[in-house]
Amino acid sequence: MDEKVTVDGLTFVPYITRDEIAAQVKRVADELRNDIKGKNPLFLCVLNGAFMFAADLIREVGINDAHINFVKYTSYEGTSSTGKVKEIMGLTEDIEGMDVVIVEDIVDTGLTASMMINDLKKRNPRSIRFVTLLHKPESSKTGFKPDYVAFTIPPKFIIGYGLDLDGKVRNLKDIYVIDEQD
Repeated sequence: MDEKVTVDGLTFVPYITRDEIAAQVKRVADELRNDIKGKNPLFLCVLNGAFMFAADLIREVGINDAHINFVKYTSYEGTSSTGKVKEIMGLTEDIEGMDVVIVEDIVDTGLTASMMINDLKKRNPRSIRFVTLLHKPESSKTGFKPDYVAFTIPPKFIIGYGLDLDGKVRNLKDIYVIDEQD
């Protein structure tokens, strides 16, 4: 893990290591696998931030006949949520009667998660489960609670492992937090 990362004049320090991430991905995958045993789920990856987590999680769950699709929403500008959720790329697949597993990078205010679930319920899936890499319960504006959480964190801005700052640094293998010393 690199000591510090500087992006757009902001300095970030290590927060969660790739080994800690891998251990939690395995734990969440084990829980999810037990809960969806015997089902052919549709994993719905929320782009762009969840792509690394989704890839690792889906491989770890190991259900060979699972389906994978992608949606894209946005609510962030820079380091903070705008409070407005915008659908960029929606689901075109028929999900009636399917077991849907939403895979998200972070649940902050809960607005995106709540909107997605409400939209998906209108399409009559058999079930919807929500998995997130990171959950910031202190930032919730909706009271939404994910079904599966890898890490519960305080309301700090983080980057790496798919999470970005204006499209940059998604490639980092570890997760970093803004350096409070700066």
